[in-house]
Amino acid sequence: MQSSRPGGDGVNRRKFLKLSAAGAAAAAVSGPFIWTKRGSAAPFGEVPTEAVGAMLPMEARATNVLEVFLYGGLSPWETLYMVEEYGTPSDPTYPNQQFYTFGGTGSSSVSRALSDCNFPGGEPMGEFFAKDANNADVNLGPFAYRLRQRADITARMRLLVQKHTLEPHEAAVPQALTGKGVGIPSAAGLGSHMQRYFAERADASRKSPFSYVFAVGGLAGDNVSAAASTGLHPGVARPLLIKIDNAQGFTDLLARGEVGSLDSRDKYDQVVSAYADQYRNRLRWQGQGDPVRSTRFTDAEQAIKAVGGVDAISAVMDSSLFIDQAGLACGDSNSQDIPGMSLNAARHLLTHPTEPARYVCVSDIGLYEASGGGGYDVHSRNSVDTARNFDNLLRNLTAIINMPGENDPTKLDLDKTLIILNTEFGRTPFAQGGGSGRNHHPYGYVTAMIGGPVTAAQSGIHGAIGPNGLATGDYIKPTENRIAALLALGIWPFSPEGFGVSDVRNAGDEVAAAKAVALRALGYSL
Repeated sequence: MQSSRPGGDGVNRRKFLKLSAAGAAAAAVSGPFIWTKRGSAAPFGEVPTEAVGAMLPMEARATNVLEVFLYGGLSPWETLYMVEEYGTPSDPTYPNQQFYTFGGTGSSSVSRALSDCNFPGGEPMGEFFAKDANNADVNLGPFAYRLRQRADITARMRLLVQKHTLEPHEAAVPQALTGKGVGIPSAAGLGSHMQRYFAERADASRKSPFSYVFAVGGLAGDNVSAAASTGLHPGVARPLLIKIDNAQGFTDLLARGEVGSLDSRDKYDQVVSAYADQYRNRLRWQGQGDPVRSTRFTDAEQAIKAVGGVDAISAVMDSSLFIDQAGLACGDSNSQDIPGMSLNAARHLLTHPTEPARYVCVSDIGLYEASGGGGYDVHSRNSVDTARNFDNLLRNLTAIINMPGENDPTKLDLDKTLIILNTEFGRTPFAQGGGSGRNHHPYGYVTAMIGGPVTAAQSGIHGAIGPNGLATGDYIKPTENRIAALLALGIWPFSPEGFGVSDVRNAGDEVAAAKAVALRALGYSL
């Protein structure tokens, strides 16, 4: 039946039903709350009553998360996963594979990297860490020398063997940071999940963010800024994205010089808020009740609040954090050590005495770019580039973690902070094209969980990588890595804005999925 409204477009029954279904679908995913199987609205991250037993004990949970994204794809063979008997020159099956790919004494050899970095040479090249699921002895390689010197850190480290099938950076980077593939609307960084969770439960006096992302360098198409993506979350979930290599620009934005004096700023904010209030009232039905759901307006309203709250951001920042700091690693120096500056800023934010951050992501682009770009994209010069940039990372990271007996409140406490060493994939166990580099290799690589819920009892390795460089048996998916971080802070990860049961291997329901991830990724049998 056609509409008889004068001037109307005419809506027949079929079109009406189609539009109604589309509107219902949009309403189901756009709001700040989720509809649970218990038939009632629940805030994001709230643990269902029936799932309490699938959560880590309160005393085991982390307070905050520092994620270090090793951009480019870290080669595990010389760093975190060295098995000495795999690929030795005398092995007829896999000769000169994995660690032994670049022997000799040339400019791109392991021995040259050891010499440049002043690492001890000779045998053994690695230091035993743990046995993997294949019962192989896995060593921390020579380029992890600074980490090997901190037994207090390695005693609380859990290596996760990961695997996926995406070889391009453009697809693998956002998958590593969000757990979701390119083009999936719900893809959101950890910082967005945590920002929303804590913001919705915070005291009204808190104005500064809970989540920060330091994403700098690299190719725009590689999507490193996916760490700050919000997916289906409302605007309140957006982390503060800072490009530390443009610190002056960030400082200028905080100053709001274009508005003028403090008095002018207050008047400006009042006017903008008044306009927002007027529009909000227009969204109420006949001036009554709550505004109708409008995702775009909610986002705009949140942006207005954020701009008006820049003083709160300035209050937790320290201008000295953005002064260029030089770096030196393996004989190479740089007047601007981006990873070092970012980690120092992360330390400051996570340990702030009154408004500490709950999540900070640092993009490790290296002291210098590797041959292929980023910190670890080593299509040539594998040994020297990996050694230099990984050593630079470890030097800066270990410096901000309290040593045994040290109780510096401005440094990270592993009882409170979960540190995640994440990367988009590993590198091939053989040379690329017979040269001095390694190609992309998502089929067997490792990430690390350090501190937080991981104690000596959970330390070790989940999964295994065989002599051919391929993950075997029970490996971790990038999605499960993300779910584990949320569980570590007591955040229920399953929702339309978060993750689903299908994101966990061999799980039949949410409770089983949570328990499976807690066991595989964090070492807890619940």
